[in-house]
Amino acid sequence: MAHGLIYEGVSPEPMAFSGGSAAQSTVLHAFDEFLGICHREDSAAFLRRMREYMPPAHRAFVEEIHGAVSLRQLVLSSGDTRLRAAFNLCVSALVDFRSCHITLVTKYIAAAAAKAKARRAEPNAGAGPSAGKPPSALEAKGTGGSHIFSFLKSIRDTTREGMISA
Repeated sequence: MAHGLIYEGVSPEPMAFSGGSAAQSTVLHAFDEFLGICHREDSAAFLRRMREYMPPAHRAFVEEIHGAVSLRQLVLSSGDTRLRAAFNLCVSALVDFRSCHITLVTKYIAAAAAKAKARRAEPNAGAGPSAGKPPSALEAKGTGGSHIFSFLKSIRDTTREGMISA
């Protein structure tokens, strides 16, 4: 289904959709925009595409934050060290959240894929074209087709880069 799937009664043309992803969360996009986090272009392109899965009002909310005066710039221009420290605590909390997300993906997706692959590779697991191969939903690819851990670590690392140095 590289070109999508035809949904009878919906569209005569094949349609392709991404699976569920935390990148569809309005809250994460809002935090990134509010804190002025700038992700690398390949990751940013995927995140922008995931906004299409948000309810229209949520997407509009994120765009409104994007168009507003940058909190980061306000903190930088203030010269206030306490304000900068508070800003960095917020960015650090978002980094911690993203690290926790990587842990959850490791435990519930990557580990599940490894177990499924090991079970299917057992001698009595059966034969056929899918023998020894985990279900595609459990492969180490993320929703956008990138390697899941490279993508998640990139997002976490660019979030960390959003901190304001002294």
